[in-house]
Amino acid sequence: MTSMGARLRERREDGQILLLSLVYGLVTLALVMVVASVASVYLERKRLLSLADALAADAADSVDEAQFYTGDRGSVVDLPLSDESVRSAVEEYLRAAPAGVTDEFEAFAVIDPTGSPDGDIAEVSLGAVSRPPLVPWVLIPWSDGIVIEVTAHAEAG
Repeated sequence: MTSMGARLRERREDGQILLLSLVYGLVTLALVMVVASVASVYLERKRLLSLADALAADAADSVDEAQFYTGDRGSVVDLPLSDESVRSAVEEYLRAAPAGVTDEFEAFAVIDPTGSPDGDIAEVSLGAVSRPPLVPWVLIPWSDGIVIEVTAHAEAG
């Protein structure tokens, strides 16, 4: 009888490890999908920030000529910036850039505040929408895309 009770106990536990392994496998797969999606959004944000940095550096070299030739600069020659000079430098840079620079971003836009807050700093803000490649159940609220906004600053001079 003892051997019969031991067999019954063994039979009740058949398949328990398989079920546990399947659950752990699904949890691991969901975790990998979430990490891959977050990494994709992060890398897209870094690319957008890199473009904003390049635009800000280029815009910092643009000079508001009217302000430069008529403004009071004191003893140090400054390169005065204005909202218009920064925006026009950004637009010119984007027109001259290859199509691949902005085509990789969905809903790419130059957003506010883009300009010069004080005449010495070029501030460039960009926005885009990122769509994670894998949208597991955890990211369903963001299945329409995640809005990414970045701002870069560069000092004139």
